[in-house]
Amino acid sequence: MRVTNNLIYGQASKSIGQANEKILDIQGKIGAQTNILKPSDDPVGASQILLYDAKNQTLKQYDEAMKMATGSLDYQEVALDSMNDFLDTARTLFIQAQNDINTQADVNAIAHEISLITESMADLMNSKSADGSYIFAGTDTQSPAFVMGSDGRYRWSGNEGQKYAQISEELRIPVTNSGKNLFQDIWTNRTFNAKIIEGNVLLTDKIQDQADLDAFMAKSYDPEQPELNKYHLTTSYPEGEGPDPDAKSQDNGDKASDEKLDNYHLFTGMPANYVVTNSKGEEVDSGSYTIGKPIVFSGMSFILQGEPGASVEVTLQKPEKDNVLNQIKDSLAILTDVNTTYEEREAAFFSATFSINNAQQRIGEGRSEIGARLNMIRDREDFSSANQLSNTVAQSREGELDMGAAATELSMKESALNASQKVFSRMSNLSLFNQM
Repeated sequence: MRVTNNLIYGQASKSIGQANEKILDIQGKIGAQTNILKPSDDPVGASQILLYDAKNQTLKQYDEAMKMATGSLDYQEVALDSMNDFLDTARTLFIQAQNDINTQADVNAIAHEISLITESMADLMNSKSADGSYIFAGTDTQSPAFVMGSDGRYRWSGNEGQKYAQISEELRIPVTNSGKNLFQDIWTNRTFNAKIIEGNVLLTDKIQDQADLDAFMAKSYDPEQPELNKYHLTTSYPEGEGPDPDAKSQDNGDKASDEKLDNYHLFTGMPANYVVTNSKGEEVDSGSYTIGKPIVFSGMSFILQGEPGASVEVTLQKPEKDNVLNQIKDSLAILTDVNTTYEEREAAFFSATFSINNAQQRIGEGRSEIGARLNMIRDREDFSSANQLSNTVAQSREGELDMGAAATELSMKESALNASQKVFSRMSNLSLFNQM
């Protein structure tokens, strides 16, 4: 059989090329420090590496969502902290204004300072994020959360929807808080009305203890049956006392002595009894009192100046909610009015501080919710980092290259290449005419 030069060169070129490819392949693996450069190197291992890489890419997307959520929540937390500080200052100023040594000019100056604070609080309630979105407006972030009406009162104009951030495959958390819940739906002080329905007495009523009244109304107020919110306070002489009809002059026309006898118990300091009944006539409270001194029932105080035998109807007013700034402004209007009475001012002080306290409680709850969400995000960030590291380690292990074995294999491939080259060199010199 005749061996042609083309066959010799073709076989030699093929062997050398294959040897070069194997060398380049092992050099590529050593350079990339992986045993899998293409799927054909290890189809199963390549699919696992792609799977781990896809998981890490997904986790990185969740990381971005967590960064955005953290920024939004941090901004809200700062706004609520500032709002709480302003409310602290406003309450302090209201307490200062209660001092009896203040002149009207002093009160007006304090009221002006509180008014400026309310403007700053209004700005905070309409806070915007870095991209210009209103953070307390719900899902309608392009419109302000609160607007001032023509009557000067603040009104909620947003919605109560919440935006959410997907921070894992199965976990999404809210990243906004409704301004309606934080600033608008603030309980105003619960109160009552009282009117005389029988008896010639002078009635003075007020809230003696708001906490007691709140507790009583929370237990007793019926929003569906208003008639059940009415109570009756009646007074009477102690047993065995009272005007004696037989003691009145009947024939001598001594009206002066009769009036003196009838009006005897009008003088302050005389003892008497009282009973409070509900709309069903059931007794809910009773006791003795001194005329001219307060009768206190469930946080309500009643002073009855006059003869026992009077009846007072007490009606619990429907609890209401309002923007805390409106309550502050209402109280300021009373403070700056020189014609208001001491009792009206005292009630204004109380209404303002009550709303401020309730607003701070609501803000505190909001801050706690934000803190809990931030903690959840931080925990999730730690988990995501650990998970990505675990995937990277598994990915590396799946395509891990044994550098010692690779170096040995590279040396062997180079030796094989050298041998192929030498064989080709010898074979290229072979000829039928060559003499030995």
